Amino acid sequence: MTRLKEILPDFYSNILNKDLLQLDVTETKATCNNCLRSRDGRFPYAYKPHLKCCTFYPFVPNFAVGGILVENLKGAAVIQDKIKRREFTLPLGAFPTLKYQHQFFHKKETDFGNREDLLCPYFDKVESNCGIWDFRGVVCTTFFCRSDRGKEGLRFWKNLGDYLSYVEMALAEECLVQLDFSPRDVSDQLHYLNRKEWTKEQSVQEFLSATDFKFFWNGYVDYASFYKKCYNHVLNLSKKEFKEITGQQGDHILKNVLS
Repeated sequence: MTRLKEILPDFYSNILNKDLLQLDVTETKATCNNCLRSRDGRFPYAYKPHLKCCTFYPFVPNFAVGGILVENLKGAAVIQDKIKRREFTLPLGAFPTLKYQHQFFHKKETDFGNREDLLCPYFDKVESNCGIWDFRGVVCTTFFCRSDRGKEGLRFWKNLGDYLSYVEMALAEECLVQLDFSPRDVSDQLHYLNRKEWTKEQSVQEFLSATDFKFFWNGYVDYASFYKKCYNHVLNLSKKEFKEITGQQGDHILKNVLS
């Protein structure tokens, strides 16, 4: 039996609802180590076994970026390179590039799991697994092409994804509040996430200009240290503080998961 707390970053055990953490989330059919969809002919189309469902570029919130750097996971080198290149590493977190978002938005259904150029930059090709596994994003944690519990199981993962997405963004924004960023600062950064419209220039944009990068960082210059501060802040939150951050909206979304 696999409990939810076992597949989430350790710091969540200190703040999330106990009943939620103890939920049985065992999945034996669709696993990351043995891709079901690359070998089961009952799906409309198959994934390539060396790509699996990792043809997705996740948003990684600031505190998780900090955790990746602190723990020096394999994907830390990718994060450091993204920072060096100004590749949409913002105070809110590490974003997929606008070029990638444009490609992903305009892909064909059968491209997912099959297009090499859509492979996640954090994917470890040597080990054929995730290079930031312990701090992988919500989408990567909750996506299952099939569930042991059928439609009910897929509904659960969808609801859990909605809740954890809310929590993830609430915590990322809380970190910025603590480090002197305004609501407008946050809003300006969110402009680069989940885009559905692009100019011709944005459709191929892979990094920010030095001017824009400096503007978003609000005077901070040690970016790795900033992310680590975010991780430390979330790591030391109390359950009371977490409840205050997520509020009634968080409680409402949580009920959908536990119902």
